[in-house]
Amino acid sequence: MGVAGLLPALKSIQVTKHLSEFAGQTVAVDAYVWLHKGVYSCATELATGKSTHKYVDYAMHRVRLLRHYKIEPYIVFDGGPLPAKQSTEQERKQRRDEYLARGNILASQGKHAQARECYVKCVDVTPQMAYQLIKALRVENVFYVVAPYEADAQLAYLERAGLAHAILTEDSDLLVYGCKTVLFKLDPVAATVVSVSRKDFASVTHSSSDISLVGWTDVQFRAMAILSGCDYLANIPGIGLKTACSLLRKWKTVEQVVRSLILEGKKAVPQNYLQEFRRAEKCFLHQRVYCPLSKQLVHLTDVDGLDWNDDYDTFVGQ
Repeated sequence: MGVAGLLPALKSIQVTKHLSEFAGQTVAVDAYVWLHKGVYSCATELATGKSTHKYVDYAMHRVRLLRHYKIEPYIVFDGGPLPAKQSTEQERKQRRDEYLARGNILASQGKHAQARECYVKCVDVTPQMAYQLIKALRVENVFYVVAPYEADAQLAYLERAGLAHAILTEDSDLLVYGCKTVLFKLDPVAATVVSVSRKDFASVTHSSSDISLVGWTDVQFRAMAILSGCDYLANIPGIGLKTACSLLRKWKTVEQVVRSLILEGKKAVPQNYLQEFRRAEKCFLHQRVYCPLSKQLVHLTDVDGLDWNDDYDTFVGQ
């Protein structure tokens, strides 16, 4: 989930903070992060069709923890499937089906511990499970929104629109979306989070990381992330985060990077890679989201005046 290696590369600017430091603020939360973690405690029940609400209890415990420290949570749910992630979702479903079949075989053999390991990997969060959490949120008057498509874009929009001061997630993609303050690794016992602030990017240097963000714009950071491989576009084989950073520093633009790789002939650059790169970039910039203020669907970033077409429109969610 997210850009492989990005969070470790930003370790030098990660700051552990106590939740009390965010008192009086609204923090937008990726609901499915909590739901996915919540199912670990009841994976066997869910995989075998038994009734359980443990995943709701897990999420609501964290909602109450934030409120205890005077933080107002704004819970964001994933919505419909985004066309841009169709291949990624198909691969994930295939893996879940394989783990479910393996788990059932192990359970039938009495190997329940091994079966549980498979069940943990096969359980998916369903809309019905999300709805159970929504009902609990309504009871306690907690703000929530179901995104038209991906929660990531919706979370980014809430921060950009001034409806949230920070984002709580486990997905490094939020940094690629341009979020200013992203919180990771909520520790409910210590009541701490690990904060990454966009304003500190310039402090990431080769002396502290495998990559350097000194002097880089949002455009260059986003290009590096996409080039290294993301949910919307597989990487060119052999191109990870460190290599993507080096290539962009040398050749300046993605077009020049791809051209040099093709001429060199050592990497297998997929056909139409540049076209697919541009479509992936559109997802990070212009995915459709719901605006709670105007109560209508809007683009994360306005497309007026851009060279926009029906293909892009479908890709980022109609």
